[in-house]
Amino acid sequence: MKLPEEIELNILNALGLSDLYTNPIIYQNKIEILRRQLINLSQGFIKNQPVASKFPDAYFCFNFPQNFVKSIIIMKKLFSLYKILPSSEYKILDIGCGEGAGMFGLYYYLSKQIPGCKFFLKGVDINHTIIKRCELTAGWFKQTDYNFVIQVINEPAIKFINSDTEYYNFIVLANSITEIFPNEQIPLSFIQSLMSLLKENGIIIIMEPALKTQTRRLMELRNVLIRKKNCVILLPCLHNNDCPALKRKKEWCHQSIKWIPPEYLKIINQKLFRKIEYLKFSYLIIANKEYETISGFYPVISRLAIEKGRLRCLICTADGIIDLIRFNKEKSMKNQDFERISMGDIIGIDDIIKSREGIWKVSKNSVIKRLDF
Repeated sequence: MKLPEEIELNILNALGLSDLYTNPIIYQNKIEILRRQLINLSQGFIKNQPVASKFPDAYFCFNFPQNFVKSIIIMKKLFSLYKILPSSEYKILDIGCGEGAGMFGLYYYLSKQIPGCKFFLKGVDINHTIIKRCELTAGWFKQTDYNFVIQVINEPAIKFINSDTEYYNFIVLANSITEIFPNEQIPLSFIQSLMSLLKENGIIIIMEPALKTQTRRLMELRNVLIRKKNCVILLPCLHNNDCPALKRKKEWCHQSIKWIPPEYLKIINQKLFRKIEYLKFSYLIIANKEYETISGFYPVISRLAIEKGRLRCLICTADGIIDLIRFNKEKSMKNQDFERISMGDIIGIDDIIKSREGIWKVSKNSVIKRLDF
């Protein structure tokens, strides 16, 4: 997965780096400034300080492309695994929208799948500086899509939710739950308030950093929602049993998906030495109705372990966490996708050997199909 080229070029123009790839020498000072700002951003985040508006260019250049692609990946998973009928019109609400990467990623994916569809986007945030960037970024899509309409509102999330009277196909919260509820469990009443704004077939997408505390909060919220039985969990799990990973105190179910970072990020990162080859995040998708699913697929919740004579990973099933193993001697064309598995993948499994409780073995006749995101 990579950032669409048109989005990459728009980011370069917004940062004043339009000719970076053809004449990089003239941008060295600008690049060094962005590097220093990214260091300051990281230090501010570690100290839990609101520094995004102090260094808007650095925040935008580093976070926007990653969050944009994360949103597309989530939508690809959702539409690959569930039979969701297309609509001629979509209303998307982004709570704590920031620069809009969450809702713009959803829009971009849907617009490519359903040409000519009408889109009404609404972003809500309290940060005036970041909202200005969101409005400028929306201009990219307005120029080429006359069916694109957006409204950006400078208002606290809770106040807006309690007063809004519209209904939405999608409500997205991209890295904003932690800001709304920094040190407490996510209230069930908050999710219920969001659900009251959904259309009949509406969906809520919550995306958070892949940190243990935030991720386990989402896992706990998932369990509470399942027990209340007033909604349906679509992803990251493909079952509606209690989360088996919550029983393991050291586990947190997050994504680590390989992508191709844009070239300008690679250039900026040359002296920062950050690991930018993987998109790491956790997420939860909530719906107010059942959707027909494609059976036989399971999420991978660990890295692929390369051991002596075998490969193994962990998958999440309705029966709990399963250790999936393929011995080297069982390698075949049917199961070769096993070698490409990474944490966060969704894999189809057919003709597996369930050798004993908690362990499935891949044979030469087993079919492993990895959904490519």
